[in-house]
Amino acid sequence: MSNLKTFARGCIAPVALAITAALPAQAQDTVENYIREYPNQQQVRMMTDWLKDNTPGNFTFTGLVDPDDDTVVTPQATVNYGYNWFSLTDGPAVLTVPEYDRFFSVSVFDMKHNIPAVVVSPDKPILLTRPGYDQPEGDFTVVNLETDQGLILTRMVVVDNIDDVMALSEEIIMEGGDGDMTRPVQRFSDSIRESGEHVISAMVEVVNVDVVFGSHTGAVGELSRAAGVMQGQLGTPTETVRYALSLTDDDGQPLKGDATYEVTVPAGIVEEDGYFSVTAYGTDNKLLIPNDQGIYDSTTYSAEPNDNGTFTITLSPDASGQNAIPTGKDFYLLTRAYVPVAGADLQPKIEKLSTTE
Repeated sequence: MSNLKTFARGCIAPVALAITAALPAQAQDTVENYIREYPNQQQVRMMTDWLKDNTPGNFTFTGLVDPDDDTVVTPQATVNYGYNWFSLTDGPAVLTVPEYDRFFSVSVFDMKHNIPAVVVSPDKPILLTRPGYDQPEGDFTVVNLETDQGLILTRMVVVDNIDDVMALSEEIIMEGGDGDMTRPVQRFSDSIRESGEHVISAMVEVVNVDVVFGSHTGAVGELSRAAGVMQGQLGTPTETVRYALSLTDDDGQPLKGDATYEVTVPAGIVEEDGYFSVTAYGTDNKLLIPNDQGIYDSTTYSAEPNDNGTFTITLSPDASGQNAIPTGKDFYLLTRAYVPVAGADLQPKIEKLSTTE
């Protein structure tokens, strides 16, 4: 789940936020409405931050994500992300992309955090449109959005080829998409906000991560969707990526930065053209954990498998052990399966081996 920024239209989005924040709380100031509004609120926050330094309808790319990259929580590490916040108020937009022989996906988000399309290895241009718009002639993958504004998020896995990946990124181009970026946000009282976030946070602990992201309004429950956004904004539906969240070890104890753990990733969780990753995040900020080795995850491409097809990954303060990821502070794990095997159990086993004295 990942960071960035633009302004062609003179601070339109921040003005919209300032205006809505100045309004008094209305009759809709309820926990239920806060939960419903939460995804839109978080999308607008991210869009507004990005718009400070970037231009609607144009891409920015992260290169390899590091611990300073805080555009979204729980970013993937060995991936080049592309961000493009856009608006269709002036009509449809067309996205053209290059071919890439490793994992490459294009995710389309609206402002409610619906994901009407995730296109893996796209083989033709993508047309972004709204109901009732005239469509240009051509052979497109057509994506209809529920809101005028939205986000294109591209993921290109990096396997010791960052220069090639960044060169290909320059061929990811949008025509159009530079319309009005204004997006209203409902204001809530402090007590409702605190209560709503408490409910969403509690849901994060128990929610089935396979059912938190959907293609349209009503596809998933509002509380589940809000929990998904809180835990990993810009997460992807299970048809393309499945997630397993690990907050504790096998004994039910929180994962500590001064302990060493052995993680066993199950065999057979991704298809032949997919891959898995296990990433550690600090519990304090949900971002990658800084370390001298610059290692933040372990993947199909970087880890050595066991003879039975499983993978053993060590989490330790000093990065010692098989397929190791350094920690050093309290953390949690997110296992991702890209192009997942349907019905596979992704949850890794996590055994605590020792604690630093």
